Amino acid sequence: MDKQKRLRKVFEILRAYPDGVSGEVISGQLGVSSRTIRSDMKILEKMIQGYPIFINSAPRKGYMMVCEQAFFADKFINDTLGRNAVNIKCSHEPADYIVCRLLTNSYTDTTVTQTYLADEMYISLSSLKSNFIECKQILSKYNIKIMHYKKDGIQIDGDENQVRNCIFDYIDKSDCFAEKIFAETDMISIDEVISKVLREREMQIPDTDKTSLCIHVAIAITRAQCGKSISYPISTVKKIDQTFEYNVAKDILEYLYAVLAIDVAYSEVYYITQCLLASKKFFNTATSGENLEAKKIVYAVLEKIKQELLIDFIDDEYLIDGLVLHLNIAINRIQFHMNIRNELLETIKNDYPLAFQMGVIASKVVKNLNKIDVNENEIGYIALHFGAALSRKGINEKICSAKKIIIACAAGLSIAVLLKAKIKEHFQNRLDILEVMPTYSITTEILKKVDYIFTTVPIDNIKSPKIITINNILQDDDIAKIEKIVFDNTSINKAYLQEFLKPQNFFTDREFASKEDCIGFLTENAIQKGLMSEKTRASVYEREDISSTAIGNMVAVPHPIYNDMEVSFISVLILNKPIQWGNFLVQVVFLLSIKKGDNKLWETIFLKLNDYIRSKNGVESMLKNKSYDIFLHEFSSMF
Repeated sequence: MDKQKRLRKVFEILRAYPDGVSGEVISGQLGVSSRTIRSDMKILEKMIQGYPIFINSAPRKGYMMVCEQAFFADKFINDTLGRNAVNIKCSHEPADYIVCRLLTNSYTDTTVTQTYLADEMYISLSSLKSNFIECKQILSKYNIKIMHYKKDGIQIDGDENQVRNCIFDYIDKSDCFAEKIFAETDMISIDEVISKVLREREMQIPDTDKTSLCIHVAIAITRAQCGKSISYPISTVKKIDQTFEYNVAKDILEYLYAVLAIDVAYSEVYYITQCLLASKKFFNTATSGENLEAKKIVYAVLEKIKQELLIDFIDDEYLIDGLVLHLNIAINRIQFHMNIRNELLETIKNDYPLAFQMGVIASKVVKNLNKIDVNENEIGYIALHFGAALSRKGINEKICSAKKIIIACAAGLSIAVLLKAKIKEHFQNRLDILEVMPTYSITTEILKKVDYIFTTVPIDNIKSPKIITINNILQDDDIAKIEKIVFDNTSINKAYLQEFLKPQNFFTDREFASKEDCIGFLTENAIQKGLMSEKTRASVYEREDISSTAIGNMVAVPHPIYNDMEVSFISVLILNKPIQWGNFLVQVVFLLSIKKGDNKLWETIFLKLNDYIRSKNGVESMLKNKSYDIFLHEFSSMF
């Protein structure tokens, strides 16, 4: 965890405990020492200067933050600790320092004792050992292990490909580490060679990918010069040999030898090829066979989305072509264990929830067909394609001609005229009111000529989904009904929200140790009330395993990938104290389960929930009041 993320979590904990919280509690929740927390408090005290925010400390109460207006706390987070804020210049995290130290040693296969490392870092041996927990978690993502040798000390052991990926990620994080690794490497000349080859081969990739390629090539050179090479099986070599990128990689190595006298093992051409294969392209360089395979996957994904979400993208050629190109690259990245960082991930998850859900479904299809796991960074990029496709669908809906309707009214002319005026006032040019007539005049022939008939009384002699019953005086419920049926658009008010957000599913003052316990409690309660099946419950856990549903501001929104129930509901859980949920602390949990096909309702609720928890009151009000009625009133006012 980098320092900026930890400082934000410390700040969030202080907000969650207005009466004070001890350093031991904070250090326990974040898995760092009390000494680290004391250091963080000093940094925060300097950072909040200029804001009407104060951090006080007392022997018994611990640390207490004073901020009379939540607006200023939110502003401080957005300005200084938010995702888009400038990184805080500070020393390395202990775990990150250890990782960089071990990666540096891997070049020469040297070990280092824990005592020497602790002295080097100016920390105690016990503190060093506590940081090893996080260090092992970091390295485990790359399947790298820390090997302990009693007399000689420790060093890392892992697949060379994954070691290089880890080096790449940490060079991006640490300038000091990069300076050590590339001390004798001419990065400018390497970049010039790569640029020249890409121009000659007419291969266009984004600047960011070219920069990454330059770093990967530099890592390959420094590792190869130390005798660290990658062995490729015959099956992989045959596949690589047939690609356009293989010839580009050969050119790069040949130029490096001719211009810079860099002579490395020929196997590095395969490593550079896999880096090129994992780069984004401005045009499709895949073979027809690869395109055909990717197209099969895309059609399977679209079929699954149609089946589960009842949204049909089969005629969207832009989406299909974009996904084919993306999957060709993404599958190569995944198969070659090439990591990719998605800086937009949290934004995509929070602002485009339906598109991200489609990305999750796509990842499941890819896993079933290709037996590979798609990580959340890749899912985020896939979701962008679906976000654009959903926008195109929205645009197409807007430019469609107005729906032709007839108003059938059993009351007098004045009521009919008022009803017509109110409908025109609200829906304007989206509805074309052809005529107002008495209900007895409605026939099947008339019904065929219009899109819908709005009637104030039931028409018993004709049964059709095109007949919509409304009140004599247009009310909010009528507007919501018309939006949902005619325009497939859910207009939500307090009464409508109350239908699936019931007081018996609002839980407060609970204590759980983990996210699994929270999800288990909420889903078990839903099953007992007939709101959820075991299959849907399993889908909630499956969704959580793919990508954390914590969205910041002490909130998580677990939900299923697939839902086989014909009912929508929201359960709310307010904990007595925060728990760790992925990279965030969470104290409020919303279990969101929307029935199949009701996608606009799902996205509307999610986005408004996101707006609510980031509003002035939001989570603070929920933690303070712990009241169903207050929450329902505040939340419904967001619509």
